Amino acid sequence: MNTNTNVDLGSLIKFIENENNAEYSFYSSEVNSPLSKLCDNFSVLGPILIKSQLTPNRVILQGKHFYYKFRPGDRVEIRTRKSNSDLSSNVSYNWMVEDIFYPAPGTIEIMISSEHPTELDSKKEYFLFNSLNINFNKLMIKKLADTASKQPVLGSGLYHLDLKNPTFKKLFDELNWSQKRAIEYLYDHNLSGAIQGPPGTGKTQLLKAVLRLALNANMTVAIASFTNAAVDNLLGRWVHFESSENWLRISKPEKVKKDLYPNQTDFNSRIANTFPTGETDFSVIGTTLHKLALNSRAPRFDLLLIDEAGQVPVYFWPFIQRLANRVIMVGDQFQLPPISKNSEYNLPFESTFSLVYDSNTPMLETQYRMRKEIQTWSSEKFYQGKLQAHPSVEQRDFFQDSKAFANDRIVNSKSFTSGDFGKSSKYEAEFVSSKIYQVIKNGVDSKHVGVICPYRVQAGAVIASLQNTLGVELASKIMVDTVERFQGQEKEAIFLSLGASGKDLSELEFLSDIRRLNVSVTRARSRFFCVYEKDLLENADRRNVYDLKEFLSWINDGSTPIRRAA
Repeated sequence: MNTNTNVDLGSLIKFIENENNAEYSFYSSEVNSPLSKLCDNFSVLGPILIKSQLTPNRVILQGKHFYYKFRPGDRVEIRTRKSNSDLSSNVSYNWMVEDIFYPAPGTIEIMISSEHPTELDSKKEYFLFNSLNINFNKLMIKKLADTASKQPVLGSGLYHLDLKNPTFKKLFDELNWSQKRAIEYLYDHNLSGAIQGPPGTGKTQLLKAVLRLALNANMTVAIASFTNAAVDNLLGRWVHFESSENWLRISKPEKVKKDLYPNQTDFNSRIANTFPTGETDFSVIGTTLHKLALNSRAPRFDLLLIDEAGQVPVYFWPFIQRLANRVIMVGDQFQLPPISKNSEYNLPFESTFSLVYDSNTPMLETQYRMRKEIQTWSSEKFYQGKLQAHPSVEQRDFFQDSKAFANDRIVNSKSFTSGDFGKSSKYEAEFVSSKIYQVIKNGVDSKHVGVICPYRVQAGAVIASLQNTLGVELASKIMVDTVERFQGQEKEAIFLSLGASGKDLSELEFLSDIRRLNVSVTRARSRFFCVYEKDLLENADRRNVYDLKEFLSWINDGSTPIRRAA
């Protein structure tokens, strides 16, 4: 990795300006669209009514719905229906989602709060929209422009890295050969570099060793990523392993996934809204890249360790060059890229990881998640057949004593002929809920099962069927969500319910995105089901949408030749 790689600031700023325009256009289109259409495809949540106005700043809303796209920490706008119209008008901006409940089948309650007191009408119907967030982009543009006057520090400083230290060597000796090769690569490159980490390849074990190597050299370390979930996933696992280490999490408390940390963690002393000033005793600080880039109090670190780097937009690179003396990025260019609404102006690289990745970047080649049959398509499609299952998971079968999958293969398909032309299928939803019922009936905890739906409307259909079959309390414990929400997750059994028939070319193109398919299939550990409309395979074949046809054919027979994407 070349730490001196430069990207033209003007190009980055132009990209963000176009992203800003795209977001505003999307927002304008949404707030000027018919409410009936927006509600049908779950773009907004509504209609909902006031259940309880707890304070002028906090309210609980309730509505008859099965699916919601919002999550705690999201910012929303409250709108209401215009008189004698299917359009909406604004009521109040900038509310934050605090919590969401399913109190009864088909009923959602959502608690939201705001810094600005607002009295809502208990008799009116309301609708929750995504808040427009162009202020963040404007601040990012200003901060990017400011970096021009600051010299990069990446690559500076000298550190004594002791490969023979017993605390490091113990961790190093437990690594597999490709993980050891990655450590040696980082050591040879002055503890800066990119590591490609396909799904399930033991990134956490590798990063534990890297952290120990750095901390033994008295380096200050920032654990960062684009999302709070990714930060907590890595920092939480590190704290489980090194509970005595002095660490701090920079975040709003409600955005920290506390369940990923040890039960005895004193979060009052471990979470701060901003960076401490002056000298501190914290050797490890976890936070998002947004906080590091935009907060003027962010200190300079010896090492910046970025997980899920494939999701970090390339415009963070100038900040990275000025935040730390060393940087290690772990990512995978074959999983989901950064989300962007900008289709008018593209950069040569879509993420910081793709910017620094080159032919010398080592790849972790042993995965510890999936049974070997599940990994086959991904390994051949993206990783040149090099991704191999560790012996401990090669024949993995969490369900071997369960009758739920007694007549099923490890990788399964189920197709239906419904005649529907929308983006949801009740037949798929009923099949999935029936199989999950059998799993739970045979004594398996519902937390081991997940359902991925590319379309939100299909997720709603699955949740409705699960509530009808299992009851609302049990159904609410099963993760049913989009591909984007599942990245970073894993379950013993995954059901991929595609929903659409592929009548429109846009549907086929959306469903054939190979990186989305890669994320979907690699969430499964012991069983994978792909459920789809028969017309989908026929339409993919007829329109020569090769990747989707190949994937569905592989699911069906397990022997379809796989055309490599890299």
